[in-house]
Amino acid sequence: MDFGLSPEQLRTGIIFFLLIFSVLVLRAYAQAWLADRLGDPTPRSDGRVTLYPPPHVDLIGTVVLPLVCVLFFQPQLTRINFFLAWTKPVPTNPAYFKNPRRGELFVQFAGFGMCILLGLLAAVIGGLLLRATGELKVRELTLGILSICAMLMVLDLLPVPPLPGGMLLRYWGFISEETYLAIARWAGLGLLIAFQFPPVRQFLGLCAAVMAAPFVILFSLVVG
Repeated sequence: MDFGLSPEQLRTGIIFFLLIFSVLVLRAYAQAWLADRLGDPTPRSDGRVTLYPPPHVDLIGTVVLPLVCVLFFQPQLTRINFFLAWTKPVPTNPAYFKNPRRGELFVQFAGFGMCILLGLLAAVIGGLLLRATGELKVRELTLGILSICAMLMVLDLLPVPPLPGGMLLRYWGFISEETYLAIARWAGLGLLIAFQFPPVRQFLGLCAAVMAAPFVILFSLVVG
């Protein structure tokens, strides 16, 4: 495959990567912060209750894979783009939570909550800036943030252990602890293989477009 990128594609790719990187760090911080607030000192002792990026960065998931997505898919900021990315897992000890299983679930979904918050802030602030300046780059950045948050939210909801969606199935009793652990052991490899198929990526992109729709509507309403 030809990875030759035009200057415009290179610019877009760099912006896309930096947006993914920033959102990932904020999501990891949200998980560490919530675990700390729920009484677990583990993330703080591990240096994870911070917005400083290095403690959260996983070389493969936070740097290499997003860059590979830039090369392969040559993203556009104004559309939904598929990508795969993650940070280092936030270390927690559920024994510190008043309700260990519920607390663990809340911490896992803190990243999802951060994406909702970022989507709302981007829609409102981006809409106000675009309305005031008319600068199209503001629209690009806003839609880029919304698309990234939407895709991460869709990945969170996949009903596959150890993703938050899979953890939710365990919490509701649809799968046992043993089944959860057995699936989680091989889920990463299975997902990487599944994501190689264009129909899977297209389906996830469609789900992300649906997830992003409320934020895009809010953005349009603010812009007027």
